[in-house]
Amino acid sequence: MEKPLKLISGDQVGIFAPSSPVKEPFRTGGIQKIKELGFIPMEINDIMSDSGVDFLAQPVQTGFDDIQQFLLDPNIKALWAARGGYGSNLLLTHFNLLKIPTPKIIMGASDVTYLLTYIHDRFDMVVFYGPMAYASLPENRFNEDNLRKTLSGDYSELTIPGEILSPGNVSAEIIGGCLSNLVSLLGTPWFPKIKGKILLLEDIGERPYRLDRMFWQLASAGIFSQIRGLLLGQFPNCFTTPKEKEVFLNRVLIHTHPYNFPILYDLPVGHSDNIHAVPFGIPVELAPPGFNGISITEKGVQ
Repeated sequence: MEKPLKLISGDQVGIFAPSSPVKEPFRTGGIQKIKELGFIPMEINDIMSDSGVDFLAQPVQTGFDDIQQFLLDPNIKALWAARGGYGSNLLLTHFNLLKIPTPKIIMGASDVTYLLTYIHDRFDMVVFYGPMAYASLPENRFNEDNLRKTLSGDYSELTIPGEILSPGNVSAEIIGGCLSNLVSLLGTPWFPKIKGKILLLEDIGERPYRLDRMFWQLASAGIFSQIRGLLLGQFPNCFTTPKEKEVFLNRVLIHTHPYNFPILYDLPVGHSDNIHAVPFGIPVELAPPGFNGISITEKGVQ
């Protein structure tokens, strides 16, 4: 698995917008946060423009070209998605032309699930499911210690807390992301390679019955029969009462019952507060003894 080089203070970071339009004051706040972290934000051209389609920041071809330009530019050391929303899936038909001469840190979440899982699978490259440059970063919904360690390549120092739903211990790579995005990839050529991996699922604003329907679809498609463990985010704005969350977690156990793998929940990832970046492609230990969470089991880039 190709690992990106670590970032050092003063490195240029490319901000791209593959999904919904960028908004203020999030852009200004995100620029400030990136500078406070010690890096120089370099935006795509006309980042505040839009495609003429209400839900897209850029025309699809432009979105692809922006990403390709950053990947080819030796001065850009990392790529950071501005925000999610909708639109990254439309880039997938262009990504067969994508070239990555040198692995770089690529960070995003939510709708960027489509691009992260594709790049991880196609290029055997470590990518990062983490806070968004012009969304969770300016909102201070991220764990700064985790982010700094991730960007500096100190993967062996990463731990992410969680709660045990189904006990067990396993070491494997993580893949996954936003639940609704992943479900939309079922039956397409772009569903990620999951066999033998730990699957991460999280989302926001989905009612419990919709969550259950998506878990039913994953189970019916045989996805849970292929994985070695399951990680669940905090699913903010999905439950109106503690009882609804309890029912949802019980339904997860029903859908996964035949496979007897460990399950953790309430991980602060994706759409949560105190967001921790999660590497896809680095082995982690799920629920190691004495710790209800995940820890990285491989040393980072030296």
